Amino acid sequence: MYFETKALKDKKLEFKVEYEYIVQASYQRVNPAKVQRQYSQKETYEKYTSEQLPHIAFTPYLRKLAEEIVGAERNPYLKAWRIYKWITGHVEYALVPEYSTIDCISEYAARNLRGDCGVQALLFITLCRISGVPARWQSGWYLNPISPSPHDWAQFYVEPYGWLYADPSIGGHRKAVEKYHRFYFGNIDHFRLIANTDISSEFTPPKKHYRSDTVDNQRGEVEWEGGNLYYNKWTYKLKVLSHKIISSTVLETVKA
Repeated sequence: MYFETKALKDKKLEFKVEYEYIVQASYQRVNPAKVQRQYSQKETYEKYTSEQLPHIAFTPYLRKLAEEIVGAERNPYLKAWRIYKWITGHVEYALVPEYSTIDCISEYAARNLRGDCGVQALLFITLCRISGVPARWQSGWYLNPISPSPHDWAQFYVEPYGWLYADPSIGGHRKAVEKYHRFYFGNIDHFRLIANTDISSEFTPPKKHYRSDTVDNQRGEVEWEGGNLYYNKWTYKLKVLSHKIISSTVLETVKA
């Protein structure tokens, strides 16, 4: 959404919106034996196994790492599982500098073995693409009614199941409990508000000045005719007014 108005001296300027939406958790009972090793959706395969510079880059370091992680595995689903398991076992959650200051986020994560949700998601996406598994970005908000916060995660594509989810940062946080750790590979909870399905997308209408976040967009961007207004120049707040469970089903997880 886009807002525009005339600012008046000594008068507080505020933009706000209230909305509701319906979201559901995604759970797939994947049988690895049924996963196809060849992709029939060629356009999807080519688009989501390509580089997306500068942050989804097939650098020599990442190519070697992907080869070490995947090994001789040829099943796309199990390739993605090996990548997810490696990231959740080796990359610690940590705050990082602004994305716009990092040359290549995926290699930053692999070399430093640390990163926030978006950094880990981009590493997962990049390693999957290098390994021939289509993968893409999703981000928005984790709308837990108690403490909503911006969040990033990923999707990967296998046939005949289609797009599945992977959330390495939450999965890594839950690795002490195996069923929760496995849940965040292939599945997703119902606390998601999806705002972006790609990185570094153009705005409509386009922004006139340099962006505060050149990769993601969860807090929004603010500018005036004189330039960009960075995050320390304004404040934002998102509040969950109500949260209602319409229906629920209890399922058992299936091991990869």
